[in-house]
Amino acid sequence: MSKNYNILDCTLRDGGYYTDWDFTEIFVKSLVKCLDSHGVNIIELGYKSPKLGGPYRKCNDGFISSVIDFPVMSKLAFMIDAKDYIDNGKVNKDLLFDIIKEKSTSPFSVCRIAIKIDELRYLEVLNECIASLGYEVFCNLMTASILSDEQIDSFISQCKRIGIGVKYIADSYGSLTPYNVRKIFSTRDIEGIHTHDNMGLAFANCLEAVQCGASYIDGTLLGMGRGVGNVKTEQLLQDSGTILPSLLDCIDMAQELKNVHKWGQNPLYMMAGKYTIHPLYVQDLNGSNLSNSSLVKSLNSLRGQSSYDPSLLDDLKEQRAVVVIPARYKSSRFPGKPLAKINGKEMILHVAEKAEQAVGKENVYIATENSEIAVVVRKNGYKVVITSDKCLTGTDRVAEAAEEIDADIFVNVQGDEPMINPEDIKRAIELKKKNPNHVINCMSQMCKEDDPEDKKIPKIICDIDSNLLYCSRNVLPGNKAGVSQGTYKQVCIYAFSKKHLNDFKSCTKTPLESQEDIEIVRFLEKSIPVKMLLVNNISYAVDYLQDIEVVERLIKDDNH
Repeated sequence: MSKNYNILDCTLRDGGYYTDWDFTEIFVKSLVKCLDSHGVNIIELGYKSPKLGGPYRKCNDGFISSVIDFPVMSKLAFMIDAKDYIDNGKVNKDLLFDIIKEKSTSPFSVCRIAIKIDELRYLEVLNECIASLGYEVFCNLMTASILSDEQIDSFISQCKRIGIGVKYIADSYGSLTPYNVRKIFSTRDIEGIHTHDNMGLAFANCLEAVQCGASYIDGTLLGMGRGVGNVKTEQLLQDSGTILPSLLDCIDMAQELKNVHKWGQNPLYMMAGKYTIHPLYVQDLNGSNLSNSSLVKSLNSLRGQSSYDPSLLDDLKEQRAVVVIPARYKSSRFPGKPLAKINGKEMILHVAEKAEQAVGKENVYIATENSEIAVVVRKNGYKVVITSDKCLTGTDRVAEAAEEIDADIFVNVQGDEPMINPEDIKRAIELKKKNPNHVINCMSQMCKEDDPEDKKIPKIICDIDSNLLYCSRNVLPGNKAGVSQGTYKQVCIYAFSKKHLNDFKSCTKTPLESQEDIEIVRFLEKSIPVKMLLVNNISYAVDYLQDIEVVERLIKDDNH
């Protein structure tokens, strides 16, 4: 380790802005072991926050203790965002003490407070609370590039007065240059710097800070972090001359994440750094389908927007669509159904791969209450949202998962439909964009394997404009002579807005929904219009064990 400065790695905390603070156990174990063996002084594992998000958004002490292989020589740290604990003009101590427990029972030893200049009046109380629990307290002053000398001096004076251990500045917009860093550090007692790489100057800014006396430098593996990302931990380690093979192994795993989330320097982030545009604007726009000219035009309209307001992007970007696959283990008809193997592969993976073909792996989520299902899908690189086991229906499970997912369109693809056509998912998304006030559901004609009188198959009847009139397990439509021609069955692809899902959520089923045991009926009973999309693919839901043989035969026939 370099004698000149301490390295604090915050890959899991800052990188969580891309993964929703959810990482595989093998990645976390490997990362911590690698950083520890390289002598990294502090490893920041995430936030302790009351906000929704993955496990590294909350850093529950018991969870962290179950994941990390101890002993670890590096100090373990978490961060809190000051604004999360400010309520009605004062620090919410009850909330803070509910989330942060005493150091004596925790694997952590360091707490970092991220704070803005207009929140400094709360710092003394926050510090008192956290210090009383036994933690070493650091403080990061955000948005340093837009602060005056007087504001920075006020921060330092406040920290010294109340006994903050380590004072940091954060280049939140990636706008600082080595000249700016020298101006800030050379005449002030500041120990640490957190840099963003918008201008390609993060490493140079760190070295300049060290020359001016800084003793703590933040880094992340491959620079993974909000917006463009940070100085790379591997750069800091190379600067200190300690490179072991395990670092390259971890970089390979981080590269897989980068291939999906695509952080890193580009001209848009440079533009954001130059014009003090909050990095989340670029991160959101990078995830849109806008053309290059539209991206540049959008960023120009955001010049000077140093605070993040996602509503400003509503008219600038395409809607984000995600697929959420509800996967319930405790099926009454077929327990463990999502893990049933079809041609040697778990059924949930068949469905996830079809969804991936439609929206990309980064936009596929599996919502489940079961740890076995979660392990299987995470092992195969899919995102998981753990939901309660009290969800009444698959759509209730999607609605619960949607609380933790930032998207505009949520597509529910049932986990027992392994023959779903990805093109039908795409068509449902496009129809939803054209019909924002409607829920979208799919239907197809009965195939030869289907029995119209089979109660497990929901039948569809709609008007001439494809609006759903009713859905039933009984034969629809019918005539005096029996079943009429043109019988359609439901295909379990649905597209909702978040508002539709919020309106759907309930602790009880509606009367007709309960009688039919068909969740789409709840929307009709709530006077929410449903538009049906006719699809032509072969669809066959797996409700019973014997259905596996049918699906395997259909897949074989389809492949030949």
